Amino acid sequence: IKMDFSLDGVYRAITKGIQLGVTAVLTSWVCDIFLGGMPLSNSSAFMFGTLLGMSATFYSDTLKMSLQDRAVLITGCDSGFGYALALRLRSMGAVVFAGCLKSQEGGANDLREKNLKNLHVVQMDITSDEEVSAALEYVTAHLPPKGLWGIVNNAGWSTFGHVEWVPISVCKKSLEVNVWGMMRVIRAFLPLIRNSKGRIVNMSSGMGRRCAPGRASYCITKYGVEALSDCLRFEMRRWDVNVVIVEPGNFVNATGVFTPDSIRRDAAALWGKIPEDIQQTYTKEFFDGYVENMIKYSTLGTTDKEPVLDALTKALVHMYPHPRYQPMELYFKLSVWVNTHLPEWVFEVFFT
Repeated sequence: IKMDFSLDGVYRAITKGIQLGVTAVLTSWVCDIFLGGMPLSNSSAFMFGTLLGMSATFYSDTLKMSLQDRAVLITGCDSGFGYALALRLRSMGAVVFAGCLKSQEGGANDLREKNLKNLHVVQMDITSDEEVSAALEYVTAHLPPKGLWGIVNNAGWSTFGHVEWVPISVCKKSLEVNVWGMMRVIRAFLPLIRNSKGRIVNMSSGMGRRCAPGRASYCITKYGVEALSDCLRFEMRRWDVNVVIVEPGNFVNATGVFTPDSIRRDAAALWGKIPEDIQQTYTKEFFDGYVENMIKYSTLGTTDKEPVLDALTKALVHMYPHPRYQPMELYFKLSVWVNTHLPEWVFEVFFT
């Protein structure tokens, strides 16, 4: 039995433990009021409940199911997390359908040339109704007997810039890929997931739980993913379908979604689209300083993809999956916790 002692695993266990500890104290109070005489002191009840909750969480995370002969659809497998996850899940016995934006190029070609059994490369632009429908036809025709167990909605698109800088057309593209594209895939494949009582795993971000200046066009979409996923989780309970959110911290350096060169190139194009009066208001010096901060952010994060791959895998194999997995570095996790649980001014003072 392998316990999950990752930062995310320990955080989940402590959170569940404290919740049960507080519940134990409240139960003790109720007993005191209605039965007379507290069975445990407050401190003992809290400690007992916390330890019980932590132990139960650590133990439940050791209960896993096999992916052998189960199918998983992954979007965005051209590179990054999707590419790596496709190879990992296939090695675990899953039949993997690797959806790619460009199935005849780059990472998709690499996957195909590996000529691995049970790894299917599928053309899938998630912004296209026609391509998603064609992918559904292909997947349905090649399903193993155990059916489609999971969808990993990994495909995404990111941009940057202050609200007054980014053209509405760019904001619409971000929403079309990150939210409506995800919903399009879910709606198409959901009947297959219902049949298997399987999993839907949606890639969100720490930026879906906390914002940052200059990232509105991206954060809007990730807050949208959170809302979509939570609503769908409630709707799917009657069919025993689990909907799980994965919220990575700063893994830009691991995926190459931004590089110093790409940031400078995109920034130059962005500056040219900003109206002249807005340019004068912000000044080129401020704009260049913002761009340098974006470059710094893109190079500071970890280059290790494993924490996110682990979270995506756990979401598919845990017998009792958590609603959220947060593969984040300590600073990012702390900022999310502060933004979620403490007064807003605390987050603003320390993290913006």
